[in-house]
Amino acid sequence: MLYMAECRFTEPTREDAWNEWYGGRRLDELLAVPGFRTSQRFKAVTPGSSPYLAVHSIDSPDVFTSAAYRSISGGGFQEWQQYITDWRRNLFDGLDIAPAVALDEYLVLTDKSSAEVGAIGISFIWLASAGLDRSVKQRGIARVDSRRAKDLTSCNRCALDIFVPLMPQKP
Repeated sequence: MLYMAECRFTEPTREDAWNEWYGGRRLDELLAVPGFRTSQRFKAVTPGSSPYLAVHSIDSPDVFTSAAYRSISGGGFQEWQQYITDWRRNLFDGLDIAPAVALDEYLVLTDKSSAEVGAIGISFIWLASAGLDRSVKQRGIARVDSRRAKDLTSCNRCALDIFVPLMPQKP
């Protein structure tokens, strides 16, 4: 199961510090919770409402009600909360482990149907909404190389969100 958290960070002068905190201490805290298996952070290269994305592999929704998760819930977010907008959290079925996106690859997401994006020639893995905000019914996920990502960023009709990894996937 995949857990995706998306947001916008609105304070450019604090953005580097936030990225350092989130990509370091926060992900380490999450990965110490039984049931969290992998985590990776991304930043959008295409315009969208939430330019930051974290993709986590989890065992089940039960991790969010566990004592271990509740003990780190919040986990320092209070310092950053005033700068975070467009925050969404979704759970998806369809993959047990998130694809590890290499630093020279891109992550492509779409919330359109397979029929709507089928002509662009990407082999998406289709995920079904399974919990939390359920802000989308389904999501396609794929990894692409830099050449393909560049081609896709110029496709205005494609309705794709393209992300560059900020870090390697943490196990």
